[in-house]
Amino acid sequence: MPVPVSPHRAEDELPVSALSRAQLLEVLADLLRDLERLDLPLRTPGVEEARRLRDSLVGQVRDQVLPRLQDADIPSVVVVGGSTGAGKSTLVNSVLGREVSDAGVLRPTTRVPVLVVNPEDREPLADHPLREACEEVVSDAIPPGLALIDASDLDSVHEANRVLAGRLLDAADLWLFVTTAARYGDQTPWATLEEAASRDTPIAVVLNRAPAKILSEVRRDLTTRLEDLGLSEAPFFVVPDAGPHEGMLEDSAVAEVRDWLRLLAGRHRAAGLVRRTGRGLWAALRNDLSDLAEAVDAQEAAAQELEAVDTSLREEAIGRIRADIDRGAAGEGATATRWLTLASSGAPLASLAQGRRLRRGFLGRAEKARTRGLAVLAEDARQALAAQLEAAVISLRSQAEQAWREAGAGDRAARALGHGDPAEVTIESWSGYLRANLTESPRGLAPHAFVDLLVAAASGVEGAAQSVRHLGAGEQVQTTRSLLVEAVVEALTATLPRGAAASLAPPSGFAAALRLRSGELKPFTRPGAAT
Repeated sequence: MPVPVSPHRAEDELPVSALSRAQLLEVLADLLRDLERLDLPLRTPGVEEARRLRDSLVGQVRDQVLPRLQDADIPSVVVVGGSTGAGKSTLVNSVLGREVSDAGVLRPTTRVPVLVVNPEDREPLADHPLREACEEVVSDAIPPGLALIDASDLDSVHEANRVLAGRLLDAADLWLFVTTAARYGDQTPWATLEEAASRDTPIAVVLNRAPAKILSEVRRDLTTRLEDLGLSEAPFFVVPDAGPHEGMLEDSAVAEVRDWLRLLAGRHRAAGLVRRTGRGLWAALRNDLSDLAEAVDAQEAAAQELEAVDTSLREEAIGRIRADIDRGAAGEGATATRWLTLASSGAPLASLAQGRRLRRGFLGRAEKARTRGLAVLAEDARQALAAQLEAAVISLRSQAEQAWREAGAGDRAARALGHGDPAEVTIESWSGYLRANLTESPRGLAPHAFVDLLVAAASGVEGAAQSVRHLGAGEQVQTTRSLLVEAVVEALTATLPRGAAASLAPPSGFAAALRLRSGELKPFTRPGAAT
């Protein structure tokens, strides 16, 4: 029978004082908060691996490290994991001699992981995060000091099951990897096994449903693969193929696994985090934090690159619309035609166009007609300006969204871009500001009528601008146009806000904080270190 290798080897034990335990709890609690708020949204080399590493670290610290520091009486957590159809649930039931987990031909059978605990260990596990993710079964079939989790499939067709299986493995003190002759080389489970081995996760292997005819060949190949992963000393069990059957396996088929787990539980009750995990966990955690810090640096660089692209897009859009306003593009076409109609001989604005005295007319009829004509002209100008601005906003937002998609943050664009006022509101607000702040108007024009004339002039209606100069207020055209430029610049800036891309990066100093946490854990990686 394989020697019962504990996930907590004696040579790796490190003493932890009460004071250092409290300090370590504080460090790790801060680290967990940092990791939970770490966002890696941008497309950078290795970002998918970095995201998985972040999630793995969150699970490991939350589900394994902190609970053990907080309560040394928590039992050892052994997670039974593997691929679909490996027979994990049947193995768990057979090892314990009781039906504690559903097993059957439906795949994946184990949708909700089953946590089997001894009655003595129920209280220490009461506040453990894993209880929220598992269905708890309390049974004296499991020895005290040991908790067994029948996990969901690593290669489940359901993504949520795969994610949950990964979380359970991160929380494990020991992973009992269950595979079969037909499935042991499958990519997903084997990649997970390789990653766990690289992180020094204690691992035992069960070759389940092993046909006698090919057992020798499969065992030789599997052990070679395990050696390549540095798992040559990992406990290795063979459960023979029982053929088609229902219920539990023969007692003799699982006796070695059962005896090994009982010895493991009896000899190695939890007595403190550092004694349970050894220096391997701390070394792996430090390396992972350093790798994650590099990923954060890459995110910051990518965010700055995207911010530079945004700045260029915004400045180009502002430059184009400023040029359009300067050349009076909105005053062309329909707006110019409207002016010609209203300013022709005998029309309401003829006196303005010809620079003549602005008479009120009998009962003010001429002034009223002039006022109505200017209102119509100004409305045309505002509509043309709004259309001009709307086109600029749409173009800028489209270009920005494309840049964000290329950077990997397309899903963030809707929340960060295009939250300015509609173009019509921007132009109307500009016009309203002119009305509210006009202190005087030329003789023969009501203040609001003079504002309408200024709006038309600022839009590019040359006849309207010439009329303002005839009235001796030519400088107000440029002032009105400058205010218009300010309004459209503000609208375009709201479409693509300054700093929006830069805000996609983790908070400033985040990488340095991760490296600091890594440094704080260094004493735990030294042989014989006391804290």
